[in-house]
Amino acid sequence: MTPAALARQLLLDAPGDALCDPCLALVCGTTLSDMREITTGLLDRGLDFHPTSICTSCRRRVVAIVYRTKCVHCSQPLADDDPGSLVDGERFHFRCWRLLVTDDTIRLSRTMNRRSRELIEQSRRRIRSGRRPPPRPSD
Repeated sequence: MTPAALARQLLLDAPGDALCDPCLALVCGTTLSDMREITTGLLDRGLDFHPTSICTSCRRRVVAIVYRTKCVHCSQPLADDDPGSLVDGERFHFRCWRLLVTDDTIRLSRTMNRRSRELIEQSRRRIRSGRRPPPRPSD
């Protein structure tokens, strides 16, 4: 695996963990100047790689690079303080996951409410007209 592919894979495998160029160069077995070119290329491509100020590995205050995952539902980045929910290998904001889970329940509830109102109105019309409801089939 090339140093560029290895560095990219290391960052992808640990979303939210920032790594500085010296730490990445050490792990990938390349020079510091080569790693600076690799990380600059990752940042320039406009992917989900972002610069940050503290390396997770060595804890120094240096320019580091971090991969921030996006929510599958809304495509907004997950904040550091929002771990989100991991479902089938995909990350969601907690609020987006809750919204997706409750959408079907709300839709079903609204449908049942509408159907109940229709049945009540139908019964009221029958009562007003003096008609008896049709006999129910016996089981």
